[in-house]
Amino acid sequence: MSVKPPLTDLNIETAEGGFYDGFNQFVSVLSKVLIGLLIVWAAAFPEWAGAVLKGINGFLNAHFGAWYMYIMALYVVACFALALWPATGRIKLGLPGEKPEFSNFSWFSMMFGAGIGIGMLTYSTAEPLYHFATNPDVIQGHAEGGTESAVRSAYRWSFMHWGLSAWGCYAITGLVLAFFSYSRGLPLTIRSGLTPLFGKSLSGPLGHLIDVSAVLATILGVSVTIGAGVSQFASGMFNISGAGWMMDGEGAPTLAGMLFSLVIVMGASTLSAMS
Repeated sequence: MSVKPPLTDLNIETAEGGFYDGFNQFVSVLSKVLIGLLIVWAAAFPEWAGAVLKGINGFLNAHFGAWYMYIMALYVVACFALALWPATGRIKLGLPGEKPEFSNFSWFSMMFGAGIGIGMLTYSTAEPLYHFATNPDVIQGHAEGGTESAVRSAYRWSFMHWGLSAWGCYAITGLVLAFFSYSRGLPLTIRSGLTPLFGKSLSGPLGHLIDVSAVLATILGVSVTIGAGVSQFASGMFNISGAGWMMDGEGAPTLAGMLFSLVIVMGASTLSAMS
């Protein structure tokens, strides 16, 4: 049976000129509208939004928590398989003769500056302490929360989030984007990684919905990182400067402190991205 040649072109409709020049307007506008509606909903009805989102999260954890574990393990196994398979080591992530645009130092700087560093600073201490009080082993009765018996399980569950399983997700996503974009010449979008399954049908509505979902997932994920980073920045500035207006009496950043920190953090992030 002959193997079909790989798809190297997706005819995605993009705007020619204007604010959305080079972008698909459907994906861009719909993503902005959905994110805007979510922000307005959360800001205008915080208790209702919190209850609904907490309920959705609880439902997903209760019914799909086990599958989450299996998928994370699958990512790790896939990474090891790709690393050990000789043929994959010869695949160049780019066209023949091309060289990396950034050095290893620049890549590591961008990676840790773009969110991983903030996450590690927050959860390297917060997560083990949380799991020390309660974790699946405590719930199942294999350990007692807040005692010596819960120490090992607390770190085991923390390492699940920040160890090989997390890096397996990053590696698979990065490899998919790099290979299909820089080696196959497809657009730098999530839909390009699904072309072996859906082919040219991704040029239309199906591909648009996949990209919108990817944008929403990315924005919601980054918002958690930005929120943690802004809070840390405000607390750090208060400890350095002693500016009382940045923190309330309970040790939490004030609204003015959060807005001030958000402007600085987002400004620095925007300048970094533009450079």
